Amino acid sequence: MLTGSYHKRLEADLTRWVGEGLVTAEAAGTIRRSLATEGGFRLPALLGLFGGLLIAASVSAFVAANWEAMPRLVKLALILAGVVGALGIAARLERRGSASGADAAATCGVLIFAAGIALIGQMYHLPADWPAGALMVALGGLSVAFLMGSNGALVVTFVALCAWSGGRWQGNQGAIHLPFFLIYLPALWLAVNRSNRLVHHLAVLALGLWLAVLPGDWIARGFDYGLLAYGLAVAAAFVALGAIALDRGGPALLGCCLPWGLFGFVLMLDLELIRILDAHGSRGGRALWANYAAYAVALAAIAACAGLARDRRFAWPLALSLILGLVVPLVFWSGLAVGLPGKVMVASLVLASAIALVVAGVTGGVRRLTLAGSGMFGLAILILLWQTIGTLLNQSLFFLVAGGVLLGLASGARRLFARLVRPTGEGAS
Repeated sequence: MLTGSYHKRLEADLTRWVGEGLVTAEAAGTIRRSLATEGGFRLPALLGLFGGLLIAASVSAFVAANWEAMPRLVKLALILAGVVGALGIAARLERRGSASGADAAATCGVLIFAAGIALIGQMYHLPADWPAGALMVALGGLSVAFLMGSNGALVVTFVALCAWSGGRWQGNQGAIHLPFFLIYLPALWLAVNRSNRLVHHLAVLALGLWLAVLPGDWIARGFDYGLLAYGLAVAAAFVALGAIALDRGGPALLGCCLPWGLFGFVLMLDLELIRILDAHGSRGGRALWANYAAYAVALAAIAACAGLARDRRFAWPLALSLILGLVVPLVFWSGLAVGLPGKVMVASLVLASAIALVVAGVTGGVRRLTLAGSGMFGLAILILLWQTIGTLLNQSLFFLVAGGVLLGLASGARRLFARLVRPTGEGAS
């Protein structure tokens, strides 16, 4: 599914290419017509979806108003009729060629199934085990997504899957919940073959949430600063995998790792920067097995990104940015962060990582990298102004040196680009 920003950029490029004679007007018209026929959000489908949801809400309100007066068998029959009826409507709409309407009806069927599980548990006073109910919803959504090709059912599957795994993780005091993958892997296989961006992002987020709770129940047992290093390594791995998919034309789902990885990478590094001047926060934290595993995966993904990239102008600066970010926790573990040289080193690494992200985004034409690097650089400056490194004179000297280095890099880059774009005949004359 093409985004609106891509359509706008392509329209501007087509107009410019036609004006420059690179593309004929007929070819540009053909491209526009081809894009106009591709899937996307259509007004009739949206209106039909909203109308169906309103009707479903009306029926639900009517049933709820008379729920207590109904016999149990009637209640069960209503739940079953609702599920079968919604799926039957979905099948009929699919045969008529209304894919969006069929998806909406199938999604309503899965939601009715989920509500039915809760109501059956209430009617028969079953034990309060909501994670088991979430598992049943995930299985039902996965079945509908497989049999009817419903993207909405797949969305419900990922949400219910996270609820099930999170409930079991909490109930087992942070034990690793490996049964998560019994549902996640087939759902992931379905998601890879879909073009829905929401499904792709939820597939990535579901894995990210499972990885977030992998080190144990750090919510109940207390947060440890070593988890920042773990989160930073996971985020770096996501960025590298997303960059590989972007550069090599990989699956669109894998490309969704890039924005979420960048979000986590920027967040973790700014949190590391915030705590460099705090006596308690400057400690490195405990190094768990998850730290070593995450760093191993991250370094392998970064090496693959740098070594397999077609466009090294963006892959190498990106790899450098990720490596500089991964060095930051090592400064804390070495004990240097408690002194002024270590604090300067952490600040310098964060700023250098942000600049490398910007370079990767500009040279590769990847706007997300440019925005992430610019945002991280701006936040780092605000944090450094908020928390003084040593004395104000020392902080002023730090900014002066850093600004001079950047001006020198800007001058060198300008000369390099000027040499690269110089006409070939000019050098021979």
